Amino acid sequence: MATFDAKSQAVRPIVWSIAASDSGGGAGIQADSLTINDLGGHACNIVTAITAQNSLGVKDMVATSVAILAQQVNCLLEDMPPKAIKIGVLANAQQVRWLSQWLSETFANYQQQLQVSIPIIWDPVMLATTGQSLTDKSAPPLLADYLHLAKQVSLLTPNAQELRYLLNADVAVEHTEQWWLWLEILAHSIRSNVLLTGGGMQQGYAVDWMMVHDIAYSSEQHQHQIVGFKSAAINTPHQHGTGCTFSSAIATVLALDYPMLDAVCVAKAYVNQGLLAGYKVGQGAGVLARNGWPHTLSLFPTITLPHVALLHTHQPLDFAPVTTPLNIYPVTQSLGVLKQVLEAGARTVQLRVKSTTNQWELEQQIKEAVALGTQFQAQVFINDHWQLAVKYGAFGVHLGQEDLLQADLTCIANAGLALGLSSHGYFELLIAQQLHPSYLALGHIFATPTKTMPSQAQGLIKLKRYCQLLSGKLPLVAIGGINADNLAQVKRTGIGDVAIVRAIEQASCPASSWQYLQQQWEMQA
Repeated sequence: MATFDAKSQAVRPIVWSIAASDSGGGAGIQADSLTINDLGGHACNIVTAITAQNSLGVKDMVATSVAILAQQVNCLLEDMPPKAIKIGVLANAQQVRWLSQWLSETFANYQQQLQVSIPIIWDPVMLATTGQSLTDKSAPPLLADYLHLAKQVSLLTPNAQELRYLLNADVAVEHTEQWWLWLEILAHSIRSNVLLTGGGMQQGYAVDWMMVHDIAYSSEQHQHQIVGFKSAAINTPHQHGTGCTFSSAIATVLALDYPMLDAVCVAKAYVNQGLLAGYKVGQGAGVLARNGWPHTLSLFPTITLPHVALLHTHQPLDFAPVTTPLNIYPVTQSLGVLKQVLEAGARTVQLRVKSTTNQWELEQQIKEAVALGTQFQAQVFINDHWQLAVKYGAFGVHLGQEDLLQADLTCIANAGLALGLSSHGYFELLIAQQLHPSYLALGHIFATPTKTMPSQAQGLIKLKRYCQLLSGKLPLVAIGGINADNLAQVKRTGIGDVAIVRAIEQASCPASSWQYLQQQWEMQA
C-alpha cells in the first residue's frame, strides 16, 4: 500500500489513477500522476483509453479493452495495492459495468479480508473541457450503469452538467437551495458523499457544495449535512485538467490518512494554488502548476455550514485575548491539581470537569477555580460549561467542536471572556479560525487514553503543516499525549504552546511535574 522515498525518508502511499491518457499532458492520467506525486503519493496508472489531444481539443480516442483493464488492476492489487483510488474517464459501457462489478466483488472481498476501508473518488468525466465527448458514441454508458458504479465509491465529484445527467434532470438550477436539494437526492440515492465541483460563481466567489452522507473521523454535527467550500473566483485561461487535479488531490490526501473533509480543503487549496501559477503550453487552454503542499491560508476555502447560524454573522465576535503566553498549559479535572500548579507558577490553566453529575458541586468547583485565578492573577479557562464561566467571571472558556456549534458565542464575547477552541484537522481549524478565537488547540497529537476520540491522532507532520498555515495568525496550542519524552519533537514543529493532561495530573507531584516540563520547554531551541 506504500513505497519508501529514500530522499525524503517518508513513506509514499500508493494511489491508483483509473483514467484516460492525455497526450497533451494537461489532464487525465498525466495530470493525476503529477498531482499524486507532488502531494507525496506514488501514482499507479490504469489506462482506460488513449487519446490524441492537445490544448485545442480531443482529436481521437481508442478505448482499452476490458481484458487489459482487468490485467492492469489485478496485477497491481497483487503487488502494489492502493491506499486510495481515483477514477476518471471510463470510455464505454463495458468499462463502467466491468469496473462496477470488480469493485463490488473482487475489491470488496480484498478490503474485507484485510479489514480495511480504501477510499474511492470518482470524477464522472463525460465531456472534455472543450466540449468533446470522452465516451464511445457507439457504446455509451447508460444512466443505470453510472448509478450502479456510483454506489461503489466513497465520494462522487460531478460538475453541474454531470449532476443533472446523473439525476436525469434536464433543468436549469438558479438558486443555491436547489443545488442542495439535487445533491441531497443524489447522495441519498447512491448512499454516498457527493461534491458538486466547478465552483458555482456567487458574487466573485467559487463555491463547491458537498452533501455529506457519512464519513469517518468527523463530528456527528457535520454528518448528513450540506457543507460549502468557498474561495475567491480565479479568472484564468490556464485551467485544463482542473477536475482531474481536484479529484486526484482528494484521493492523495485521503491516502495520507487525512479525513474526507480535510482532504477536500487541502485539494481545493492545491487547485487554487495551481490556477494562480498556471501556464500556457500550446495555442489553447493552459495547465495548472504543481507547486507542492499548500501552506498559505488565503488559498484555503472558507467553510460554509448552512445548518450553523454562527458562521453567517458579518460582524466578527471580539473575544478577550490571552495576555500572557500559555507555554506549558495544564488541563485538569482536579481543583487540587489546579491550585498546586498555580502555586508553582503556572499562569494559564484549564478546569475540565467531565464526570460530575451534581449541578451544585459542579458550580462550586467552577466558582472556586475562578477565585483561584483571581488570587494568582492567572488565566483560568473553564471547559464546556460556558454559562457558569460567564456567571462567575472566568478569564475564558474552552469549547470543543460539538460544544462550539451549540454555545452562545455572542454571550461569551459580550461578557468579555477569552475563547479557546479545539480542532482535529484542516476542516475544523478552518471553521475555528474563522471565528477569531483567543487561541486554537490542535490535537490530539499522539494516541491518548484520556478520553475516547472520534478523530485520528494527528502526529508531528500534520502538526507542522497546521503551524505553517496559521503561524502568526493566533496562538496555537498542541494537545494530546504530550510528555517529557516527546516535548522536544513537538517544539520543533513550530508550535507556540503545549497543553498537557496526564503528564501533570497523574504525576506524584503535579507542581514539580509542571515546573520540570516548563523548564524543558524553555530550553528547547
